[in-house]
Amino acid sequence: MSRYGGGMSSEKAAVESDTRVQAFEAGRKHGIRVNIISAGPLGSRAAKAIGFVDDMINYSCSNAPLQQELKSDNVGNTAAFLASPLASAITGTVIYVDNGLHAMGLAVKRL
Repeated sequence: MSRYGGGMSSEKAAVESDTRVQAFEAGRKHGIRVNIISAGPLGSRAAKAIGFVDDMINYSCSNAPLQQELKSDNVGNTAAFLASPLASAITGTVIYVDNGLHAMGLAVKRL
């Protein structure tokens, strides 16, 4: 989205890169797994501070493969999975919890 600026896109790319580096270092030194969750737009109170989160939610619902509003439980369930033995061989990974929006190359609808 063109209004998703202020350095946020660069910061997000840096965090994703750091995750891979930290996964290697923490894994080798301490046997610790490092992953991150990249959540889609959530209608949280904190997200309301950016001013246009409702537009982002509507965009996601219109364009993501799973046309539903993302809930905080979706993100929490993913975190619980990553912390569980079920994910014991997963490290250095970005898990996208965004109803598939990250996989879309072209918008179905524009804002």
